[in-house]
Order: sequence, then C-alpha cells, then structure tokens
Amino acid sequence: MVLTESTLRWPKNITSTGGIEEAKTMREIFSGTLIPVLLCLSLVVMPAAADADSFAQAYEDTLTVYGNANLDDIIDENDIEYVRGIIDGTEDGTQFADANYDGQIDEDDVTQIELIIAGEEDELTILDMDNRTVTVPMPVERIVSAAGYDATRTLIQLGAKDKIVGCSYPTSWSPIWYAAPELEALPDPGFAWSKSGSFNVEEAISLEPDVIFAMGSFAGCTSVAGEIQEKSQVPTIAVAGSREGLWVVDMLRIVGAVTGNGEKARDLITYTKEKVDEITKITSKISDEDKPVVYSCGGGGKAFVCECLPSRSYIEFAGGLNAIETTGCVQVSKEQIIKWNPDVILIHLGTPEKIEEVLSDPVLQNVNAVKNERVYSIRVGSAGSGLLGQRLVNVYYLAKIFHPDEFEDLGVEEEGNEIMEYLYGVDGIYTDMAEEYYLHRWD
Repeated sequence: MVLTESTLRWPKNITSTGGIEEAKTMREIFSGTLIPVLLCLSLVVMPAAADADSFAQAYEDTLTVYGNANLDDIIDENDIEYVRGIIDGTEDGTQFADANYDGQIDEDDVTQIELIIAGEEDELTILDMDNRTVTVPMPVERIVSAAGYDATRTLIQLGAKDKIVGCSYPTSWSPIWYAAPELEALPDPGFAWSKSGSFNVEEAISLEPDVIFAMGSFAGCTSVAGEIQEKSQVPTIAVAGSREGLWVVDMLRIVGAVTGNGEKARDLITYTKEKVDEITKITSKISDEDKPVVYSCGGGGKAFVCECLPSRSYIEFAGGLNAIETTGCVQVSKEQIIKWNPDVILIHLGTPEKIEEVLSDPVLQNVNAVKNERVYSIRVGSAGSGLLGQRLVNVYYLAKIFHPDEFEDLGVEEEGNEIMEYLYGVDGIYTDMAEEYYLHRWD
C-alpha cells in the first residue's frame, strides 16, 4: 500500500476542535494522487490543531509518534498486528501507521515498530504540537530546552535532565531550583516561543544538540519552531502546555518518546489522573447549588479587576463554579464582580497587601467572598512553578478551600509535598512554595 503524502492528519474522529476549519485538511486529502488511496481505505478526518488546546482535544489519548498504528497511547505488539491488518486489508489505514515515514505501509513499518519497542530505532518521526512532522535521529543525548521552562520541567520529571546541554534557568521561585540546580551553569540560548522571543540560534547550534524543544503556538503566540529548524538544521519540536489541561499529557508523551522515557511519561499521566480522582470522587457528588462561585483573578494592575488565568479545569475538579467563562486576559469591572457575587476570590500571586486591598474595598463589601473573608492567594502553574505539578497541587489546595467540611481530614501541605516529591524527587517543595506565595495554611 502506497501513500503519496504521509503528512496527512488522520486522528480518531471528526469532532470539532476549537473552531478549526475542516476545509484545509479535507483539501489536503482530496488533492492529487491521494484520491485512489482513499478509495481503498476507510478514513476519518479531523481538522488540524492550531494550538495546544486544540491539539489536546484532537489527539486525546493518542501518542503522536509514527508507529502508533492503532492510535492509543503506546507503541507495542498491538501496533504490529494492526499494521499487518492494514497490509492484509482487514484494518483501515491510520495517521501513524507509516512507522518509517516513507509513504508506504508494508513490512518495513513492522520492522520499524519492532525497533521502537526494543529501543533500537535509528530515527523516530513524530507529529509535534504545531502539527509539524519532525524526524529525530535516535538515541537523543543532547537537548536544548527552549520552550520556556515547560520542556525543562518535563525533562526533569521524566528523568532526562542529564541530556540538557542548554536552557534558561528560572530567576524566580521554581521547582527547578530544587530538582536541578546544576542547570543554572548551562549556556542559555533563550526562549524559542515567538517572533519576539530571544532565542539565539547560533548559540544553540554551537551546543551540538540532537534536538531542540521550542514553544508551540498558544494563547495567540505563533510558534517559530519551523524557522528555528530551517536555520539550525537541527530537529526542532514544538511543545506547549494546554491552557485548560491539567496533565499536559501531549507534551509528556512527545518528550517521553523522543528521550526514550515513554514508560515514565505514562506513569506520570496515570499518577496524576489517580490523584485528581481522589478529589473528584468527592466533588463530583456535590450539587451545583452547594458549589461556590469562584472568581480567579490577577496578572497585573489592580489584582482583582483582571482575569488572565488558565484556571477553569482545576477549579472545576476542586468543586467550584467559575464566575467567568474565558481564560484569556479580560479586564473585569468591579460592577461585574458585584453582579457575579463570587463566594471565593482567588488572586494570582496574592500578597497579604493585595488580599487586604480586596477585603477593604468599600465597593465590594456586599460581595460574598469579601463578607465572609474568603479571599486567597494562589500560584497558577505557569512560568515559575510548573504546569503539571502546580496545577495538580492546586486541586487539593482549592478543594479544601471550597469544601472545608468535606475535606476536613485532607492534609494539603502533606499531599502537596508528596506530589511535588513524586514529580521532582525532592521533599518539602510545596511547603517552600506556600511560604513564598502566601498560600493559605491550615493548622
């Protein structure tokens, strides 16, 4: 079976993903010599993802590595069986069945899958989070981590920090300080996250990396991964954390596959889901009438008049109702806050002064959160703290804030330290974070 264009996107289903038009992908499929192929295969097509959120929606539990023929989260013997089914005509062709990415589905793909399973492949082809197909020579031993701090944290969590030869080191509080202080001494080519980023391609090249991780498109910022790869001639993979996602599973899976730590990535994903389930098995039984309305704010200016946080998912996991529907930067008036009348107000980086500013504001005195003094600091898992780790501990932190009776026996600090130690290998990180960011503490 011959595929004349193996960059097609063939995900599992055809559900809409964040307003991405289907026309582009359909045009790619029905152009040129692909029509005969489609006459032989029963394929379903999903629109291409344009950013981390839509990528996460499109690929769900799919490992986006060529060789994952049956579109699950692992490359194993089942993929060999599936490819042989395609060859025999008993299975439909799928996006990642062309394991060696040569435009044909044949026994050579079976051989490539066997090599991937054994960890002996010479190269690996992946679909990154900008829907770019990137082929990486394997094994990867030298990495420039330029996707903000996100890729660096992910590499640490996966046990691959020794492969990093260049990265930016955080200047504000971060688990990276505790888990990998040695990274501070490495060269820093800068952040590869948009045209206005500070990435130094020449310095990156001088580090002789096998791969560069760049920031994928997100929150209106357009990725420059393709430009970096063209200039450097180094495989450059775009990764990003979904603004709404808690588990950043796509980044974990991609980075895990490229570094040979796919099993560890799956372990982290499973662990995180299990930890969230500990909370949601309780909050899912709470009626909406008994859930607090939550306004999460911060990000600049007056602390309580700007919503700019990717917070909906963990607020909902913790048993809260979001006052605001968007996660983009939206200026919110005090009049709107009064109209929402939130039961809880969360202030990103809420210092005691910012919290007091809200509690003492004469205009807000009839707002439930102010009347009942339910205004708290929160550290959202973005630049300094970590998308996976910080968002995960926030679920526990917020669950006890929202429902103190239901979670009376929950030791937030103990759980927070346990989670962060599991992710970063160091005890006491949550305690330090709680002190640094004035998080609420329970006696």
